[in-house]
Amino acid sequence: MIKNIFKNFRQHALTGISYMIPVIVIGGFLTAIARLIGNVDVEGSVGYYFLTAGGVAFSLMMSVLCAGIAFSICGKPGIAPGVVAGYLATQINASFIGALVSAFIIGVLIVTMQEKLPKHKALKSIYPIVVYPVIAAIVSSLVLLIVIGPPIAAATQIVVDFFMGLNTSSRFLFGFMMGAMTGFDMGGPINKIQFAVVSAFAASGYYGPAAGKNAAAMSPPLGLAISALILTPHKYTEEEREDAKVAIAMSLCQVTEGALPFAFKDPKRVIPAVTIGSGVAHGLVLAFGVTVPVLHGGVFSIPLTSNPLIWIGCYLAGAVVTAIIVSVTKPKNPVYIEEKEEDLDEDFEINIENI
Repeated sequence: MIKNIFKNFRQHALTGISYMIPVIVIGGFLTAIARLIGNVDVEGSVGYYFLTAGGVAFSLMMSVLCAGIAFSICGKPGIAPGVVAGYLATQINASFIGALVSAFIIGVLIVTMQEKLPKHKALKSIYPIVVYPVIAAIVSSLVLLIVIGPPIAAATQIVVDFFMGLNTSSRFLFGFMMGAMTGFDMGGPINKIQFAVVSAFAASGYYGPAAGKNAAAMSPPLGLAISALILTPHKYTEEEREDAKVAIAMSLCQVTEGALPFAFKDPKRVIPAVTIGSGVAHGLVLAFGVTVPVLHGGVFSIPLTSNPLIWIGCYLAGAVVTAIIVSVTKPKNPVYIEEKEEDLDEDFEINIENI
């Protein structure tokens, strides 16, 4: 059973991230609305209330991540200790990695107790309410505070300081690598890993990578739509041109998966194009120092960016790069995928009487 936990490491981690994303979105939008309203320093003002609520959401996102991963591993008993350990990870600046490790400690502990502790009827109702969560919370908290927390917090600060110390060209390269991760699998596991990195920066109060991620995630569908509808429509099938119209809307809503229909049909040309385009978009955003306090939102997050016009330019630049690369590399004629129909054997008969 323990082996299965680590065998399904990615699945558990992605489950926790999926629970965390809405909390981040809530925190980002509340914070951004507070900044738009203003007077955030005036206690009792609307802006102050929104900023307070946004700050609470950000402080809870690691709790939700940790609880979500623990729940994925061991079920409901992992939720309460996950909330505690995740919040503790935030307080000691162990952030994403601290919450992740704590979640697996909790999960392994509870699964072990579920297997090893005696199955007595009198204790059956007490285990999930008292025994499992309390022991898991105590152990995970001590390990986090004494063993793994301090080095993780120090390493996190080193990474943040390194990023803040980069010059413009270095930030572009750093952003290009992060953007390439976003575009490579168009919403898949690598994309989620990059999201986790961005979340760690956001948890530390740095929102440049968030602005870059948003642009990198939105550029692939738009880039393919530009190629299919404007630059080289003759290289696409009628079905692909219809998909391109849908891809525009998906791009505006920050749904990177809008590029997947094109990637499925022509992966060797589409994947490199969207990887490079997303890298350019993210790299430019970091190079220009644009920030946004939300990690999702599509066009609705544009008013919340520190420089909307520059951000839009970076987003469009990434899309255009994708469009040019795929338009140049695609063959002159559309690529059709033959769908083979299986013919029934002439000798095959159905005897109704025997059914």
